[in-house]
Amino acid sequence: MAKKRKWEIESLKKTKSFITTANTVLNDRIDTFLETVIRYFEDSSVKNLHDVRISLRRVRYSMELFLICFEKKQFVRFYNKVEKLQDLSGSVRDLDVLLENVKSLLDQGNIKAVPELNESVILKKSELEETFKFDLMKFLHSKIFKDFSKALQ
Repeated sequence: MAKKRKWEIESLKKTKSFITTANTVLNDRIDTFLETVIRYFEDSSVKNLHDVRISLRRVRYSMELFLICFEKKQFVRFYNKVEKLQDLSGSVRDLDVLLENVKSLLDQGNIKAVPELNESVILKKSELEETFKFDLMKFLHSKIFKDFSKALQ
């Protein structure tokens, strides 16, 4: 059997209704998101943050396809939270990339080290990451998350 590709969802069948398909896709995307969050809370590495960001993006963009399948107010509240988390994770990720680029330039000898810059970026990243973790935890325990997850059953 061929290896499952990251975008494939095995339980999808072309004979299922659009609403059933929406539930299947979003359940799969949310399950994957939860798996990446668990890994991220166990190890807040750059890779695990990146994986959470990707899973948030997949949840959000899949949701955009299925708006008509759900009660709009509940859907939009959940979508807005996912969008906010995606933006916040992107801000943390941007600082990771900035740190990597500065390190690369330093290693190449193209710039002189400015310790204050590096320290400032690391501090800002730490603050943003703590905010992201807190917001992520709040979201996972929120009524919005629980209600939307129930709507997918």
